Amino acid sequence: MPSNESMTINLQRLEPSQTLGALPEGQVHMYAVRHESARRWVDLSLHLSDLEVTLSWLELLVHKHTQRTPEADALWTAALTMFFKCFKRSASRSKLDVALILANEPEEGRAQFAVLQSLRDKTVVHDENAYTQGAVLVPIANPDGPVAKVGPPVVTLFKASTLDDGHISNLRLLTLASITYVSSAIAAASAEVEAYMCSASRADLVAAGPYLYTSPSVETVSRRRSD
Repeated sequence: MPSNESMTINLQRLEPSQTLGALPEGQVHMYAVRHESARRWVDLSLHLSDLEVTLSWLELLVHKHTQRTPEADALWTAALTMFFKCFKRSASRSKLDVALILANEPEEGRAQFAVLQSLRDKTVVHDENAYTQGAVLVPIANPDGPVAKVGPPVVTLFKASTLDDGHISNLRLLTLASITYVSSAIAAASAEVEAYMCSASRADLVAAGPYLYTSPSVETVSRRRSD
């Protein structure tokens, strides 16, 4: 379509009992591109969205983090979780490959990725490593004497913070490297979609019918989203 023309995009949401109706003049239906490169473009764009949110949270920590506060802890936990979401297996989108993203980065970058991933996996999301410990302790006075005085037992928790300037800076650098890689991969995927569009017939493009947006609900929260 020439660049001087305009198009009104219509994403129609229908209830199960409804059918597609005629559109007002000047509006057109949108059709999903059913091609592997289109799926890759979508997956990469979802990753880019998550990475940009991660970076925005880290920027807040870089500029405002002077001491540990509930707000700083929340931003750090959110950033750490959101970043590694992109590198974990998902039933609905392909994960990022850290080996490709950090291929041209120094070994220190890969080492820091492993450290931060362990903090996410074994401290923040799952309580497994020594950053969190607990013990039931009992005070005993004169333990070696003839009469020992035993006090009441208490449960004591030891929680080491994962939030420090070094970790924030390293996660920020890894996020920037990931954004650079994903942005380049999106450009390649979009070019592949353009090439496919040039070779596909109109019948192929419209075969699946207009794209229908399915809004999330509590009834579908446990289900994998459809393509």
